[in-house]
Amino acid sequence: MPRLPRVYVQGSLYYITCRGLPSQNIFREKEDYEMYFNLMKKYKEELGFKLYAYALMPSHLHLLVEMDSTTSISTIMHNLNSSYTKYFNSRYQHKGHLLRERFKTAIIEKDPKLLLKLSAYIHLNCRRLNLAVQAQTYPYSSYSLYLDYNQQSDRGLNIKNEIADIVGGLLGQNYDDFAAKLEQSEEYQRLHKQLQRNRVAGSDAFIEKVKREIENQRQQNEAVEPPGWMGRPQRLVAGTVVLIIALTAAGVYIYFDLNRKPQSAANVPVTMAPAVLRDLEKTEWQIQLFGPDGKIADNDIITFQNNKITSAYLARLNFPYSNYSMVMEGDRIIWETMQTAPSATASWRGEVENGIMTGIMSLRQDGQTPQDFSFKSINYRRK
Repeated sequence: MPRLPRVYVQGSLYYITCRGLPSQNIFREKEDYEMYFNLMKKYKEELGFKLYAYALMPSHLHLLVEMDSTTSISTIMHNLNSSYTKYFNSRYQHKGHLLRERFKTAIIEKDPKLLLKLSAYIHLNCRRLNLAVQAQTYPYSSYSLYLDYNQQSDRGLNIKNEIADIVGGLLGQNYDDFAAKLEQSEEYQRLHKQLQRNRVAGSDAFIEKVKREIENQRQQNEAVEPPGWMGRPQRLVAGTVVLIIALTAAGVYIYFDLNRKPQSAANVPVTMAPAVLRDLEKTEWQIQLFGPDGKIADNDIITFQNNKITSAYLARLNFPYSNYSMVMEGDRIIWETMQTAPSATASWRGEVENGIMTGIMSLRQDGQTPQDFSFKSINYRRK
């Protein structure tokens, strides 16, 4: 299944994974793990989410969280990961990105039996990677808390109530025995495949509920495509589906452009032809920024040259250029960057397919309300 929209589904939890760049550990020393724990404590208190299980590995991490409708997974993970990246880059004189890709999520039904299995799956990752002989001895997961959550220190994370909710489903069974039995079962591998492929785990009724929620949000937030760059109408090839997701602390805005009237090949501008781009170097993109209400917030020109990206919109706010990372997934380009100014940061993530770029830009300025924009290209050219 493709990556799910960041929808809020009542009565569910979210299994989150983040990975570092290839051959790049995101946790090198004990102090690094402790910093991430401190950040989880900080944002758990500020944003009010619940944390049910965790495992921090040298190259990646696993979290099982629950939130309410007042925040979003993207807000939680942006705060956590951007703060940790700043710490890491400062500590190790590292430049550029730390994480390989945007975090991945799976929507999990809040079912006691399923959550028990998922918690054990998270805790057993250290054994799969040969980081510990006994999973309960691995120091950077919540496994030991599951064995004695009333006595063990939870690093100030205040998650004992969440753990009690899950281990209550053991009905007197020992958690160690439960995890060992699961590890040796075919069900363990089925759960792994379900999380990796389907991105939803739960009963058939729950999966249908998730599908309905996504469809309901699509219908509620579908909007008319705004006019093109500088009043020029945008032309898309037949069969194109554009999905833009604007993420705010209040929720998710989804913009769909479906069933556009086909344009003849003669009417499609050369610069917007459905070309398969293999790199972004020496390209210039005219884009429109949209606020959470779907209205045009501003226009921008972003340029990729010499492995760096510049934004005319951010340049007006004294942001310099920055390096960017890029990966290919089939015929699709995925790129990311973080730009920093003296008192502000801007995080970009974009995707390019069929000559069209869409994505998200999050702007954080000291003393001001965070701003989250979606964006869509109007045109591009090779310089």
